[in-house]
Amino acid sequence: MAGEDFYEASIRHWIDGCILEENEEYDNAVCLQGFAAECALKRIMERLCVSSVIRKYSHSGDMLFQDIVMILAGDIGLTMMIDPGCVLRLSQIALPEILFQDHPERRYFKDGTYTKIDVEACRNAVGCLIREMAFLRLDGYI
Repeated sequence: MAGEDFYEASIRHWIDGCILEENEEYDNAVCLQGFAAECALKRIMERLCVSSVIRKYSHSGDMLFQDIVMILAGDIGLTMMIDPGCVLRLSQIALPEILFQDHPERRYFKDGTYTKIDVEACRNAVGCLIREMAFLRLDGYI
């Protein structure tokens, strides 16, 4: 996808979400954590398929995550090429339902939809995705 850098966008959205969480702006924090997860997953998926396939996911981060784990679990050759432990680590990440629920439409919701507990769950899960993506990049897999 020309001009798009999902790696940098995911980190930027995650950091911005953390800043908003610190300032008790929970609704915007959850929204940005959803974008951070979506971008991290798209960066991982870029290694598995062509850009036109990634566009079809749009903002469906939950489907994207399920498909990444399914593809890697079903193709041992691809898994070895990406990172042998990647599928195991990814499959251990529990993404909270609210992370992608009503994403991205929730950016138009009224304030007060999400709580501190919601944001913490999202931040922790997305932090795991960000770390996995960073490990894959540092190890030269993506």
